[in-house]
Parts: sequence; structure tokens; C-alpha cells
Amino acid sequence: MSESNKAGILALIVSFVIPIAGVIIYFIQKDKVSNPTAYLKCALAGVIVGLIFGKIL
Repeated sequence: MSESNKAGILALIVSFVIPIAGVIIYFIQKDKVSNPTAYLKCALAGVIVGLIFGKIL
């Protein structure tokens, strides 16, 4: 696995906007990229932001 094979920005954005997709992408890409936990972190951030906006609005 090379260092240049990192998590893609488009997949990270999708993970943030649709957290369940982030979890799915993590399991698909965990052996192919050098930092697959980035997908889970973006998914978690998306859930937290969604909860905060849900409480405010």
C-alpha cells in the first residue's frame, strides 16, 4: 500500500453528508487506503452536526 493512496475528498464529503454511506465506504476501502478511519470520523462528525441542527431547529 503506497502513501499516495489516501481517502478521497469526494468520499469524505459523502461520508459527512450521508453517515451510513461513510460506514459502508469504510468497510469497502479499509484494505485499499492508508487512512480508512477518516471515513468513520467524517460519518461521526456528520451525525453530531445533524443532531445539533436537529436540536436547534
